Amino acid sequence: MVDVVSGTVSPDNTVLIVGNRISFVGPAASATVPADARIIDGRGRFLIPGLWDMHVHGFVYVFSDFAGPLLIANGVTGARDMGYYIDTTLRWKADIAAGRETGPRLVIGARVDGPVNKVGFIAHVLTEEDGIRAVDTLARKKDGTQRADFIKPYSWVPRAAYYGLAREAKKLGVTFAGHVPYSVTVVEASAAGQRSIEHEDDLMRACSSKDSLMRARLADTTNFSRMVEEVRYEGEILRRSYDPAKCRVVIETLARNRTWVTPTLIVYQPYTHGFDSASTHPEWAKYIPGIVQGGWMRRARALKPSDSMVVRSYYSFERTADLNKAGVKLLAGTDMPQPFVSPGFSLHEELELLVRSGLTPLEALRTATYNPAEFLGALDSLGTVGKGKLADLVLLDANPLEDIRNTRRITAVVANGRLYDRAALDQLLRHVESTLKP
Repeated sequence: MVDVVSGTVSPDNTVLIVGNRISFVGPAASATVPADARIIDGRGRFLIPGLWDMHVHGFVYVFSDFAGPLLIANGVTGARDMGYYIDTTLRWKADIAAGRETGPRLVIGARVDGPVNKVGFIAHVLTEEDGIRAVDTLARKKDGTQRADFIKPYSWVPRAAYYGLAREAKKLGVTFAGHVPYSVTVVEASAAGQRSIEHEDDLMRACSSKDSLMRARLADTTNFSRMVEEVRYEGEILRRSYDPAKCRVVIETLARNRTWVTPTLIVYQPYTHGFDSASTHPEWAKYIPGIVQGGWMRRARALKPSDSMVVRSYYSFERTADLNKAGVKLLAGTDMPQPFVSPGFSLHEELELLVRSGLTPLEALRTATYNPAEFLGALDSLGTVGKGKLADLVLLDANPLEDIRNTRRITAVVANGRLYDRAALDQLLRHVESTLKP
């Protein structure tokens, strides 16, 4: 059994599960196994808590039908959905919890943005009063019960509205987590109580002496073709304006304010690698609907070969290492379904990239197990393997503390007390593949 807190591995254990809870964890010699229990032989294998993907947009329209099974097949038993159609996502959350659909337990965000963003599935705010009303409406139903689990600010929220959102979320005790809008700095967002910052784009800009200039340019940009131009522009600016002293102050502020960061390193990989086969994974295409793949390919075609060099020149793993060394707590997230970011599979890649950035295998494993439970205030039921905890578990063929790539070597998954042995996991994959065939 792998202890993700201490980093120790203890042999010869038995775990008993009744319903969706763990009723016993301890030495095999001390276990009293009921006569009618189903026995899973874990000898020579390694048990870890279920994995979490803390940044997804998977449970909407076409994506949800296969995202859930793919996540479970990859040992992802929990996910934080960062917001699209909230009513649809809430329905998926209820159906998964009731066992009507296959998928991870979900934490649901409601997305809020400014009037520049014209999409219809998010709340639009302009003034401080708009921000207050958005929190009141999205976080609570008329009867006072909870609606969304948290409020997610997006990139074009105006400054006044942002502070309205932040203050009302704090007043109601609602988590406030997402992008840092271009209207505020990373330091200001952290001081305002934003619980987590998503992606490293904002941090990279915050570490630049030209931060205010770049944020001003991005503030009126929503069209993707314009965004491609801005990536090129940002790359050139960031290469020349990185300020290590300013960056230290920003990171120290995040650590002091206990602001979490979800780096989503995997989302940058196709761009930095020129959309080669190593980053696009054609072997996973059979699990992705054609309509989604078509959108990915349009993104790829919009980039010039030279753009990869531009992105690579300013994007590195150094900021992730700096965050970790400073004590900023990190969460594993993928941002699927961004181009060539696949449900479940890409979380294992994210863990590998976190190790490449300087985390130990144990630290990387915590970002997908213990840290999500701590962030969600759910250490009493999630994050470790212990008596009374929810039965979200992954049984591996090899030790992930020796090589983080071993999180891929899954022999069984338990999701909310439901067992998926290797045969059942393979059946999930075959079902998705056959469903997507013309």
